[in-house]
Amino acid sequence: MSGLETADHVSVHLTGCGQEDASTVFGALEAAFPEVSGPEEKASAGAAAKGGATVWCMVVDARTRATPRAVAPARLAAPVTVDLFGAADPVRQVKEELGVVFGVEDHGTVPGEHELEVRLQLGSHPDA
Repeated sequence: MSGLETADHVSVHLTGCGQEDASTVFGALEAAFPEVSGPEEKASAGAAAKGGATVWCMVVDARTRATPRAVAPARLAAPVTVDLFGAADPVRQVKEELGVVFGVEDHGTVPGEHELEVRLQLGSHPDA
């Protein structure tokens, strides 16, 4: 399963954003799923110097989903592309939690034998 620890883990990859927006997204995920692994910044060799892309990564354990809580809608400086990798139910849970805090556009799902890949675009929540 792409190096994930269990079927309850979801790998979250953010692209198209800076550190501040990545921190906002990861902060929302850390509040919703208290036991997360990451975040990490990954860039190809010399990518920063060449204007290349940075990928921000985190692994979410869906078993640790927090009980309902009061969460304020969040603002992002620019749209953020999010790729979720994992089993269907944990991916759905992560997507739901992102939808509480951000505006979410679904850009497609690729089913695999044991996991899904879901691409989302996050924006500022309409109430933020």
